[in-house]
Parts: sequence; C-alpha cells; structure tokens
Amino acid sequence: MKTRVGIIVLSGTLDKVLPPFILATTAAAMGMETGMFFSFYGINVLHKEKLKKIKVSPVGNPAMPMPVTVPQILTVFPGMVDFATSMMKKMMEKNRMPSLEDLIKQAIDLDVKIFPCQTAMQMFGYKKEDLIDGIEKPAGAATFLNFINAADKPIVMTF
Repeated sequence: MKTRVGIIVLSGTLDKVLPPFILATTAAAMGMETGMFFSFYGINVLHKEKLKKIKVSPVGNPAMPMPVTVPQILTVFPGMVDFATSMMKKMMEKNRMPSLEDLIKQAIDLDVKIFPCQTAMQMFGYKKEDLIDGIEKPAGAATFLNFINAADKPIVMTF
C-alpha cells in the first residue's frame, strides 16, 4: 500500500513553517512519499531573498512565551517582531532544533517534492530563478492534487 503525505503551506511566519518541514522530513525518513505545496504567503519560504527574512509574529499569538509577561497590545510596537524572532531562534538553538534553512535542505536531500504554487508566484511577481535550488518547477493546484490522489493512502495537512 502506497502512502503519500501532502502538506499545504499557506503561512509565511517562522512559527508556522517549521512544523510542516518537521512533518515532511519525518514522513520522508519513514519511507513515505512526501510533497509540499507552497501557496500565498508560504511561497516566501522558497524565495531566495525572502527566506532570509522569515520572522515570528507575536501579534495575536498569546501562546508565545516571553521572558517577562508582555500584554498583547505591546506586541505591535516597533522591534517586537525582531525580538520575538530572535527569542525563538535562541530557543531553537538551545534545544538543538535545526534552523529553517537546515530543514529545507533536509527535505530536499530526502526527496520531498516541493511544489511552488504557480498562481502565488504570478500574484507576487516571482520567477523560477527567484526560488531556491532543488525544488520542483512551479505547479498548479491540479498537479499537487494529482500527486496526492495517486496514493492508496493519502494524508493531507494544511498549515
């Protein structure tokens, strides 16, 4: 029985793109064929320049641990996004969690199929050469759905 895992990535913040890559690399390491479809703001994770600027947004995220209690209203002040991103990266490093860049490399090395959404690329004005190396050519939703539908046992997740 062939199992395929399909992961749809719609968000472009650090805290929302790490779990899809962890699940994708784990599924691939377990021998499951895995594909990730990046659309809307998720496409920024595949952009060579935008990838370097992926951050955490503390706004509207009351679960975000802060060294001191910070009222939600203060999370909109200048510098809070950079502070939250720095704090999360330090927590990841302290706990020996791979960086986003490392997870992307692992996914590519494990043959996870990474599908950039053609519509999102068009919407944001991205070209294939703007994207990181080692990923599939831009694809429409039908291509990704056909990838999933070819499985005897499909698993689909959205982030």
